[in-house]
Amino acid sequence: MKRFRNLPIQQKMLVMTLLICGAVLLVAIVALFTFQVLNFRSNFQRDTTTLAAVIANNSTAALAFNDASGATEVLASLEAVPTVVSACLVTTKGTLFAQAGKAENAQSLFQYPPPGQARFTGEYLLLAQPVILDKKQVGTLYLRSNFRQTFVKLLTFYGLMILGVTVVSIGLAVFLSGRLQRIITDPILHLARTAQIVGEKKDYSLRATVSSCGDELGSLTESFNEMLSRIQSQDAALSLSQQRMEALIHSIDGIVWECNPDTFHFSFVSQQCARILGFPPEAWLTEAGFWQNHLHPDDLAKTVQLRRDQARAGEPYSYEYRMLAADGRVVWIRESGSVLAENGHAVAMRGIFLDFTAQKTAADELEKLNRRLLDTSRRAGMAEVATGVLHNVGNVLNSVSVSATLVGDRLKQSKVANLRRAASMLREQNGHLAEFLTHDPKGKLLPDYFSTVANQLVAEQTELVTEMNSVGQHIEHIKEIVAMQQNYAKVSGAYENLSAAELTEDALRINAAAFDRHGIHLVREFDAATPAICVDRHKILQILINLIRNAKYAMDAHPTSEKKLVIRVGPAAPGRVQIAVCDSGIGIAPDNLIRIFQHGFTTKKEGHGFGLHSAANAAKEMGGCLTVQSDGLGQGATFVLELPVANPTSQRKDLATN
Repeated sequence: MKRFRNLPIQQKMLVMTLLICGAVLLVAIVALFTFQVLNFRSNFQRDTTTLAAVIANNSTAALAFNDASGATEVLASLEAVPTVVSACLVTTKGTLFAQAGKAENAQSLFQYPPPGQARFTGEYLLLAQPVILDKKQVGTLYLRSNFRQTFVKLLTFYGLMILGVTVVSIGLAVFLSGRLQRIITDPILHLARTAQIVGEKKDYSLRATVSSCGDELGSLTESFNEMLSRIQSQDAALSLSQQRMEALIHSIDGIVWECNPDTFHFSFVSQQCARILGFPPEAWLTEAGFWQNHLHPDDLAKTVQLRRDQARAGEPYSYEYRMLAADGRVVWIRESGSVLAENGHAVAMRGIFLDFTAQKTAADELEKLNRRLLDTSRRAGMAEVATGVLHNVGNVLNSVSVSATLVGDRLKQSKVANLRRAASMLREQNGHLAEFLTHDPKGKLLPDYFSTVANQLVAEQTELVTEMNSVGQHIEHIKEIVAMQQNYAKVSGAYENLSAAELTEDALRINAAAFDRHGIHLVREFDAATPAICVDRHKILQILINLIRNAKYAMDAHPTSEKKLVIRVGPAAPGRVQIAVCDSGIGIAPDNLIRIFQHGFTTKKEGHGFGLHSAANAAKEMGGCLTVQSDGLGQGATFVLELPVANPTSQRKDLATN
């Protein structure tokens, strides 16, 4: 079939004509041959039956008078019939009375049909004819007749006739199709040659000759010429639009690129690569393994493997890594891209490299400040120090969070991805850009779309720069707060006899603003008879803050009217005090109850999995324990912190070191 599709149109039409004629002729021949075979068998059986009836009628007298020689003479007359192989007369008692030709025995007679019937067996017609005298059967004539020779002659005759008819028919079909197909193929071939020349030379001034104006071929040629006219008139506009598109792509504050998903060899890269990383586009396009060679050594293996995984997944992606610029600088790159697949196989990767080194530096600085704040808080022996730091830094971090959220939202709403898709549309129409920009509804909108996106990107860049400057100012403010509060930090680790209710109140005051902001209804159930506990003030405060914060997040998905947090403080088993934090949040699955205090286990998307683990270890170091109860998902959860009662005569110190 593939070979037939590649044939010229003249040969295709000739082959189709011959196939149609051959199929029709074959059907007629098969029908005629079948009819002749059936007719031959019917006539042969009829003639043999008539002959058998005559012989049987002539044999009645011989059977009646038991004249075997007379019967033999009657049967001998069949020798004049070349198709008769054997004939025999059998009495009603089954005794062979007379025969002629090939001898028959009892076994061969058993093959014959019942008297009065005929049967074709192999090359023979077997016929049993009853011999009737005075309406009474006196014997049976068995006649074996060979029809093969006659049938072969018939086949030879019809075969020669069919061969002659076939040769004449095919010759006539070839002659007529060769004459008639020129009316159709000549205009099509002329149109194809014109289209080939236009495609090779890009010369849209050529026109195809219209051979007829009243049929579909004439209309097709006229439409083709009209298309060439439109392409020619709009070729200049296309070149201008393409230049504007390229200028817009190269002006984006990022590196727009396309590469092979298997080798990562770049087939396109925008000119911003020279400004961001210091390498000209020629280096990206010609150097094998350019991208891998300029990845930061610490990120090389992980980043290459990640991109390969994304190419196999075939879905849009975004991740971050470091690259080395031409001058040795380390540049943080946020890569956002998509995979172009055909028939389930990745054929290209396209995306944009954004330089977010400044944002990353600011985030790292903020993380360092947070770690310093955490260390300061852990060394501080007074809850007031941690409370002041958290309160003051929290106010500034709210502003940082707002700015970061705004930057993130603007990046999510950026038109860069749409611009990449528009560029991909133009690249996919390479060679047909004129027709795409002039006839396709999407193509007509692209020039105006590029202008609109360019204006939006300029405004977006201005807004993001302003917000990042604001983030920098907030970070400087945080530095000042930490420096001021460090003067009041004290070393922790001392055990004191403290009130469990007062420690719980301190933890609640730290989260008071969060309760109001999240609309959480707080219920205190404090037992006034609760004895004091001997603990490390700082560790207990950190445990309670962790539990309260987790409870707050667990209720985020609930309506305000259903957010209820119950804090219970009271005696437990002898010598123990219990602090319970009960929330109406999402609850905990039974499978997770036994793993929730394991290091690294978390159900939060952004969780790290060591908060509850550290809290459980801290409780154990102070002689207590931390447990959890939950009836399942959607049923809330209760975390119970049990601690030893204080010794009334003395305070334990540095228990954790014993």
